[in-house]
Amino acid sequence: MYSMRSFWIYTLARLGIIVAVGLVLFPFLGFNLVMAIAAILIGALLSYLFLGQLRAKVAADIENRLTKRTKADKQKSSDEVAEDRIVDDET
Repeated sequence: MYSMRSFWIYTLARLGIIVAVGLVLFPFLGFNLVMAIAAILIGALLSYLFLGQLRAKVAADIENRLTKRTKADKQKSSDEVAEDRIVDDET
């Protein structure tokens, strides 16, 4: 089952890295748009480097959920079953 817990942990970890980078950059750049963009870019790079396992777990959870949904969607409705019977009887 898709784990919302792992998704939120990953999201909060990424946000935490961005905030931490922002706090480090604040004394040098002040609180402005340049600092915010730099914090987001640097934080994204750091989260890509250090949060690979969490990202892989979230991606696997999402993939499993989509696979289950696809399998459930492939079940035929009663109309499709009746239509298949008609086609089979004609051949």
